Amino acid sequence: MKIKMAIADEQPVVLTGLRTILACVEHVEVIECCSSGEALLKMLSKNDESLDILLTDFTFSQGSNDDSFRLVRKIVDSGKVKSVFIFTDVRCAWTLQKLLQLGVACLLSKRDDITKQILSAITAVSRNKKWLSPYIESLLKQNGVDLTHSSEMANLTERELQVIRLYVNGLRLKEIADKLCRSVATVAVHKHNAMQKLNITNNIQLVTYVKSLDL
Repeated sequence: MKIKMAIADEQPVVLTGLRTILACVEHVEVIECCSSGEALLKMLSKNDESLDILLTDFTFSQGSNDDSFRLVRKIVDSGKVKSVFIFTDVRCAWTLQKLLQLGVACLLSKRDDITKQILSAITAVSRNKKWLSPYIESLLKQNGVDLTHSSEMANLTERELQVIRLYVNGLRLKEIADKLCRSVATVAVHKHNAMQKLNITNNIQLVTYVKSLDL
């Protein structure tokens, strides 16, 4: 029986590469490719049958105003995907742990050779086991600074986390408000609340802190 899989990444070269690799994996059939969060959610909503596996990046810069965690939560909660595989270059242990808590079945690092990892991942998940690629497994074992601050970061709402990530990436409050379809005042409140929870008093501290976590 064929394993029905969809793949999603905003980089065309990555999508092409994944299709080429998966074409060589026995019993796997790639039935959909998406290049944005919006396209991914539309694809899932129109499909009558559940996918066996969705292999997707964690972040999309275009096509959805959802926070990355919120997008993953929507995918998991949709019931349209049996197993979610995240293919990412994220190196923040806290972020990776939260993805597992959201119900992601497999974490694959773009720093590992996916050609060597994908079959092992599919096999593990078919046996109801979570699977981590070697680089991600080593990151989680190292713990380090990310886990030191995990309790503070865990206090943030998904929207607060989304706002500070966008702010640290260089967007102004007005640009964040436009992207999220919220008022500037609402965005400012989210930013203020996040800084209070993190015990941060100025923007320089905020940028330095968030960049140190590599969110």
